[in-house]
Amino acid sequence: MSMVARRGLAFLSCLLLASLANAQTTAKISAPDADLPPPPPAETLNPAQPQILTEAEQITRLQRTIASDAKRVDELRCEVADPSSDYHQAEAEFRTLDDRAAQEKTELTKLIEAGEETAATALKTTLAETEMKRQLARARFDLAIKTRKTLQEQIAVLESKLQQDQLALDKLTGVEPKTPPAKPVETPLPPMATVEPTTVAQPAAIAPPTLASADATGLSSLVKHDPPAPPSRELIAAKQSVDVKKQAADAAEQEVRSVTDRLAALEKSVTIEQKLLAAARQKSGLAKQTKVAAEVEYKRKSAEGLMGTQLAEIATRRADSERLLQEADGEVHTRLDRLQELQTERVELQREQLAALQAAKQKQDEAAVANARLGQLKNPFSLQNIFQWFLTHGPTLAMIVTIGASLYKIMQLSTRRVVDLMVQSSSRSPPEENEARVNTLVGVFQNAATMTIVIGGGIMFCEEAGVAVAPLMGGAAVLGLAVAFGAQNLIRDYFYGFVILLENQYKINDVLKIGEVSGQVERITLRMTVLRDLEGCVHFIPNGKIDCVTNMTHGWSRAVFDIGISHKEDADSVMNTLLTMAADLRHEPAYSRLIIDDPEMLGVDKLDSSGVTIKFLLKTRPLKQWAVKRELLRRIKRRFTELGIETSMPTQLVLRAEGSGSSTETLPEETIQLSRRAA
Repeated sequence: MSMVARRGLAFLSCLLLASLANAQTTAKISAPDADLPPPPPAETLNPAQPQILTEAEQITRLQRTIASDAKRVDELRCEVADPSSDYHQAEAEFRTLDDRAAQEKTELTKLIEAGEETAATALKTTLAETEMKRQLARARFDLAIKTRKTLQEQIAVLESKLQQDQLALDKLTGVEPKTPPAKPVETPLPPMATVEPTTVAQPAAIAPPTLASADATGLSSLVKHDPPAPPSRELIAAKQSVDVKKQAADAAEQEVRSVTDRLAALEKSVTIEQKLLAAARQKSGLAKQTKVAAEVEYKRKSAEGLMGTQLAEIATRRADSERLLQEADGEVHTRLDRLQELQTERVELQREQLAALQAAKQKQDEAAVANARLGQLKNPFSLQNIFQWFLTHGPTLAMIVTIGASLYKIMQLSTRRVVDLMVQSSSRSPPEENEARVNTLVGVFQNAATMTIVIGGGIMFCEEAGVAVAPLMGGAAVLGLAVAFGAQNLIRDYFYGFVILLENQYKINDVLKIGEVSGQVERITLRMTVLRDLEGCVHFIPNGKIDCVTNMTHGWSRAVFDIGISHKEDADSVMNTLLTMAADLRHEPAYSRLIIDDPEMLGVDKLDSSGVTIKFLLKTRPLKQWAVKRELLRRIKRRFTELGIETSMPTQLVLRAEGSGSSTETLPEETIQLSRRAA
């Protein structure tokens, strides 16, 4: 067998062994978790039995973790910056093999162009070996680049984890952080944190609760805030308890967030460590391939009888590949140990997270219970608050109602007496007129006093009940102003009514004539006057509409008599008879109280064709003129009949025409005179 054939057979054997080694490496890489430590058992993460650590244990664990992570960061930085690291070795080896392969390709091209087939065939075999070594070196360099990037990522994650752990340690030891922490990785809380987000509020400084803070629950704007009523001790204690429990719940949630962030950083470290483990395994696989290739080359060169420096160089490369394989295997075991440590730390953090979650849930439940208790105390419609409200305000409200009712009763009983004394002391009118004025003023005063008692009592009741009266009064003032602009006549009615009562223009039972309406006063208020006429019709007249009023019964009244007699009667005798009858009527007991003065004879008032009219007057008490006049007219009719005095009769003219009947009608005096002249 020729030398070229032996070299080709050796090269094929080398490729076969390298392929087998590459297949084994690929199988291991495809299952990177084959040698990973098993996940923690389920019972170790049971939330019903979390690991509750004391502060001393937490501080010690954090200090140990910080020291370990800081040491690890220093090691990684040294490893990245080490000029003799695997990255730099892989880079140098790949550059050397890449340059060699390029040089051999150039020489092969020249040999083929020169037609040297034997040398070209030998160089092709050498180029194939160099290309195989170059591919292994390239894979090693790619893996070194990936590993370098992963190491840098791991350094960043560890630095972030160090900051979070240092913050947690500072919080436990009470040390103020000197520099602001980096923004932690946003990680949602685990599903177990079934806490309503509104039950845990931001912590606030505990201050003595005031009514303004206690009433900030969306109550009506009519609820009185000024002056504030002192809150009860129970409400103060409940408010303080809510503040304390909310702060505790917020601190517990912050602790959960801190542990969760640390756990997220640790999970990222675990992921990176798994990548590094996979890279170490791949590196081990490449080292095995390199070792196999070196052994094949060494055996082939030995079989070819190669001796001296070249064989020693091949033996050195085989020893280097063996060393690289051992280093790669050692790195795999180191990564496994590191991964085991990280998973152990993860289990501990998960237990700590479960404990923090349970503590946060408990604190939040306590805060929710305290908040519900405070809401119940602040709810004005709860049975307890209603009972307490009645105990606090009930006696005062009952006293206000009792005093108002007593004042109303006293007003009803005393108003007439007070008004009667006022009228009697300020007026010299007859008792009947004073009585009518008293009735008028009593009605008005009672209405005004009732309105005053109701409004005043209502304001005091609202004040005691907690309703802000000032906004209501302000609104009423604005409404009153609007009504005043829109209802000026109504204001004028009240003003005129006040003036009418003040000047005593008329009173109840007076007979008035207002415009075209006349009747007796039935009721008087500040706004209107009510008249009832002789037919029983009631007229409601606004006081502002009264421009002129005629009072027929103000102070005293007068009965006016117009007695008509015939021309043949003696007027003087008739006048004496009338005066005698009027004087007799005045002296009778039934009419002596109605007639207040002697009759006044005016004499003959009218003389016409129908007769003579005699007028005389009789002064009476108010509203008594009609009764006196009726009685005296009845007696005059009877006396005239006894004496045979003929009263005046209207003149009648009878006209007769030919061919027609007679007709009788009463004509005016002028018509009668004209008819007589014509006849």
